[in-house]
Amino acid sequence: MSPPESSIPVLEGEAAEAVANRGGHVQIIAAAGAGKTEVVSQRVVSLLEEGEPAESIVAFTFTEKAAAELKERIRLRAVAKLGTKADDHLGQLYVGTIHGYCFRFLQVHVPRYETYTPLDSNQLTNLLYREQRRLGLKQLDPDKKLFRAIKAYRESLDVVENELISLDELPEDTFKEVVLRYYEMLDQYRFMSFGTQIVEAVGALDEQNVHMAATADLRHLIVDEYQDVNPAQERLVELLSKPLGPADLVVVGDDDQSIYQWRGSNVQNIVTFRERYEESGVDVAQFELLVNRRSRPEIVEVANGFAESIPARLPKQMLEHRPDAGPAVTVAIGQVDEQTEAEAVADLIERLHEDHKLPYREIAILVRTRTAFPRILDALEAWGIPVQPGGRGGLFQQREAAIFGASFAWLANIDWAPGRFIKREKIELPALLDEYREVFGLDDAAIDVVQNRLNGWKAKPLSDSPDWDVSLV
Repeated sequence: MSPPESSIPVLEGEAAEAVANRGGHVQIIAAAGAGKTEVVSQRVVSLLEEGEPAESIVAFTFTEKAAAELKERIRLRAVAKLGTKADDHLGQLYVGTIHGYCFRFLQVHVPRYETYTPLDSNQLTNLLYREQRRLGLKQLDPDKKLFRAIKAYRESLDVVENELISLDELPEDTFKEVVLRYYEMLDQYRFMSFGTQIVEAVGALDEQNVHMAATADLRHLIVDEYQDVNPAQERLVELLSKPLGPADLVVVGDDDQSIYQWRGSNVQNIVTFRERYEESGVDVAQFELLVNRRSRPEIVEVANGFAESIPARLPKQMLEHRPDAGPAVTVAIGQVDEQTEAEAVADLIERLHEDHKLPYREIAILVRTRTAFPRILDALEAWGIPVQPGGRGGLFQQREAAIFGASFAWLANIDWAPGRFIKREKIELPALLDEYREVFGLDDAAIDVVQNRLNGWKAKPLSDSPDWDVSLV
């Protein structure tokens, strides 16, 4: 049973106009919490309702998570508006990341890439580690530190690919030699990184016959988080949209929310969008979604004050929607050490939980530096506040992970420390079992099972233990 059409939110004002506008490019300036996903999904559905084929619409999102959210929103609105049969055609609608689109395009339109495999960031790092001798990566670090060299190489390579710098423009030095060996290696293994996918797609689209074949069905291009596209991504957008390509272009974003300039994005793409395309003879309609429906008024006020300090921004002001419900922002200024700061954070969280009945799961902490991370975890533990640390850093600073790390160190008879800059120490079994008991709440019977498993594993070489698992109890 399809959801009723009445379930679709009714858009008004500039949001409704952005959905209905046709016959040129559209720039949607969307403040935080302004409902841009709803506007984009309703615009896509309105195009489908007018008879536009699903394959004529391409929507770029910044992340896979954002793509999944937009896909589902489009599906719900399409089924509610057009009926359940609409779901059968949505598979031909591309909603996803730019590099995902580029890889698919290359496999379809450039024969040499039919058998290539994409690498994500972690896979690429693993490949560089494995091939470091062949590539000569250590030469890029003065102290021949491998992981530091890999980090530096990837950062420099990102600049080359994001800025579409020709290899012929690189100086004749060690870095260029490594880059040339790197691309030879990728071709040998038939691999493509995120960066090379976009670079190769842009190069292929510069060829007229490929461009015509690849864009034959394309009529509508939507780019979300447009403030964060880099020069290579912007060139791809230019090649697909009018006047160079066939598509009407809709860009959605907010220059005040540009946070990836350190990764090569150029906020001037969104700031100068209207001017650039109108100079090329393309009509551009601009709409503003400025009502923040997510944040409380005090947060909106602070955000507006900060935004006014950003130079050369588009003139605008975020508007309030939610009612005022008391203080929403606390600012602490002063010379304090990380320990004092961590304790203050824990105290604030506990007051929010106890006095305002705010669930712990609705509270998040953003940590600026890794050095602050363990201090905050220690303070939260001291206050008895449950926490689920995120990200890849500081894994073994979580007690559950640290116990397993210590267990493997005991089995291998090596000293152990749950992080860098911490003195390694010999793991003693009684102390380790006490940790199991405390962290996992195990009784004596369960502890006996853990002890027997650990002693049994240690009694025979790892090569003779194919039945390893993590279900200790």
